[in-house]
Amino acid sequence: MSQEIEHSPKRQGMLAVDESRCQGCRACMVACSLVHEGQVIPSLARLRVILDLFLGEHRIHYCHQCGKAPCAKACPQGAIRRDGTRGYWIVDQDLCTGCGLCVEACPFEALIMHPGTAKAIICDTCDGQPECAASCPTGALTWRTPTSSERT
Repeated sequence: MSQEIEHSPKRQGMLAVDESRCQGCRACMVACSLVHEGQVIPSLARLRVILDLFLGEHRIHYCHQCGKAPCAKACPQGAIRRDGTRGYWIVDQDLCTGCGLCVEACPFEALIMHPGTAKAIICDTCDGQPECAASCPTGALTWRTPTSSERT
């Protein structure tokens, strides 16, 4: 799949994903749900580890922070926008009406609808200290500084 990427120059870090190192333990999902929901509910993690039964490999569905984000373009309320401080895509929960068009538009299946609020949720990078990367025992998820070409 060809995806045009145009990153924000404000981004100070990025989630680097190496699916070949993922063993499917889902520690990342546990950590994410604990941070965001206050309890272990992996189905509400802002990233998901899925076993591709056909290939026998784990796939990690996460926000790629696309420059021309199809999710943001699909949102009729303008609820998906870049955070003014850090430059990451976020969902403004006050503006989100729960229509789900962003979920359908994302080619990476990164957004989900929260069953409790009926609004879209997406990775917020844990303010630049993502718990998913910190909890990954294999290094499949790491947080690193983007190169200059990844910033522009």
